[in-house]
Amino acid sequence: MDRTKDRFEFGRRSLIKGLAVGSIVPLASPFIGRALAAERLVVRDPGGVVNDAATKAFYKPFSQETGIEVVGVTSQLEPLSQIRTIVDSKSYLWDVALLSLQAQEILGKAGYLDEIDVSAPGIVDILPEAKSKWGVCMQIYATIFAYNTKTYGENGPQSWADVFDLKKFPGRRALRKYPIDTLESAVMADGVGVKDVYPLDLDRAFRKLDEVKPGVNLWWSNGAQSSQAAASQEVDIVSTYNGRVQAAIDDGAPYKIVWNQGIWAPDGYAIPKGNPKAKSAHDFLKFCARPDRQAEYSKAVPYSPPNPKAFDFIDKARVDLMPTAPGRVEKMVMENGAYWAANLEKVAARFNEWVVK
Repeated sequence: MDRTKDRFEFGRRSLIKGLAVGSIVPLASPFIGRALAAERLVVRDPGGVVNDAATKAFYKPFSQETGIEVVGVTSQLEPLSQIRTIVDSKSYLWDVALLSLQAQEILGKAGYLDEIDVSAPGIVDILPEAKSKWGVCMQIYATIFAYNTKTYGENGPQSWADVFDLKKFPGRRALRKYPIDTLESAVMADGVGVKDVYPLDLDRAFRKLDEVKPGVNLWWSNGAQSSQAAASQEVDIVSTYNGRVQAAIDDGAPYKIVWNQGIWAPDGYAIPKGNPKAKSAHDFLKFCARPDRQAEYSKAVPYSPPNPKAFDFIDKARVDLMPTAPGRVEKMVMENGAYWAANLEKVAARFNEWVVK
């Protein structure tokens, strides 16, 4: 049995079913008492529009409700080594960290993250494929590409094969300096269908990346970099997260998003193991799972809420900008967290060696 394909199909079907639920339900709003003394939670996030949205939807409202200050700080993507150092040294620079599902699984299984109460109000409603024993997912995003309409008009690239075709679509490109998403896009550019992406054919992916590498002007390592590249129009094609380029579009950047062959994935907040502020951190995660809070987040940045009940608070025009808008998920691939949890570190080493050649 091909469990990778089974997981992909399950994820796609259940996501569509879960996000189609639109019944109005009473808002689960567990009481969180105000802090007896001044307390502060430091939350690692990737900065930019994500920090802005989280501040509006999670950080400030939680502080107002509990008296606990929440501060977001920016760090590199997938900070596996930082989490290990924080826990091993018991120097908790971060009380909560935004992590991908695969990072949660890698760190959680190794004993570096607190387990959460998956039956808690709000958390219990999170979609199955967005759930983790070690975190609460608060967004579903998609890695897509967008092209500059000043460069290509309305006849821009429509697939990853087009993005990787330097002759058909000459121009400056920005790709993620990380194996996740970049290798998926490479195999799809080489003709692999969305249902057959995993397990990744690494040799095939790297051969295809060799073809596009001369046309890559920017290898970005933080989503804010990709957003800035679009905002300043320094590239003609940018591979990035849909919310990042949408922010640039909203500010007037002439880009068009292509959802075809997008790579969608959930991520969310986790707690480094042994944190003396764990009680407050767990309360914060429960707060972030509430449908009204996830709705406010999605109103600020167009990522889909993993709690389907949040859609009761979001109008249709906003939903149309999200990865899970009707008819969109069927044309995309779900990032396989289990594959990356098992293979990330060795594949990352190969990718890092390749990118500097």
